[in-house]
Amino acid sequence: MNWSSSIDGAFPKPLRVILRGVGQVFFCCNALTGLIFLVALYIGGLSAGAAATVGVITSTVTAYLLGFSEDDIDAGLYGFNGTLVGPCLFLFLEHSPQLWLYVVLASILSTVVLAAMMRILQPYNVPASTSPFVLTCWMFMIAVYAFDSFSRGAILPTPLIPSEVSGVAAVPVDMWVTALTKGVAEVMFADSIIVGILFLTGIAIVSLRGAAMALGGAVVGIIVPTLLGANQTLIEMGLYGFNPVLTMMAIGWVFLKPSGRSAVLALLAGILTVVCQAGLANFLAPVGLPTLTFPFVLVMWMFLFAAAKSKYWSDTAAK
Repeated sequence: MNWSSSIDGAFPKPLRVILRGVGQVFFCCNALTGLIFLVALYIGGLSAGAAATVGVITSTVTAYLLGFSEDDIDAGLYGFNGTLVGPCLFLFLEHSPQLWLYVVLASILSTVVLAAMMRILQPYNVPASTSPFVLTCWMFMIAVYAFDSFSRGAILPTPLIPSEVSGVAAVPVDMWVTALTKGVAEVMFADSIIVGILFLTGIAIVSLRGAAMALGGAVVGIIVPTLLGANQTLIEMGLYGFNPVLTMMAIGWVFLKPSGRSAVLALLAGILTVVCQAGLANFLAPVGLPTLTFPFVLVMWMFLFAAAKSKYWSDTAAK
């Protein structure tokens, strides 16, 4: 939307770059959208908002200091992984003064990992996306077992052998709004209906198709796990929704030319993301790690690699 671009350009450059980094979590290179996302995070919780702020500033400044592409930095591409690192570590690890240092170090590393992943994937025309955030957070979560100053939080999964789910049932109709909005909000680890609505609003400011893909991913994150017999509580919390949200946005709006065909492909990718998430959750259970957004990253990579071989999408694959 032209008016949102005008507002984006009105922000002072340093602030615009930082806010674009927040917006890029949902592929939105827009400072106004980033501001809405950041305000939403603070509404969801002061710690999460502050951690995201520290993360995006640290990762962006690191990119400047290391001399990475200014065009990429200005577009916010070195900010969104840091934005995710902060709230993630505050969610899964016990809060302590040292945790802030942990967030800063992880945000710095996410920038270095992103640059490395971009270099590796560039010949294949595939984006690194949130893979640096996933790899960095996994490393820091495992590392806490070696340090006395840190300990795992109650939400971090306990290492165990996977077992069959219990509490399987269809999501009640009156819980659909909750599950839909939380499916969007959980992209940034927010367990809040209001945050989900604000995230969708921020995306819609940039693109109605992008918002539609995000909402479609949230719907997939309810219907598919329900049909497959997943745990109802997890579905209602939006934990099966946030990965399909990102997958459908990536395939149906960002990296392939928006069309009816790419929308169908996005739907298929969203469905398979649910299965991939369930598989990865069981795969990671023995080491006690959450899947984070890796199901989205893995499915997106596979579909973009496949699109390059198709006569329908080979000329529209990711830049």
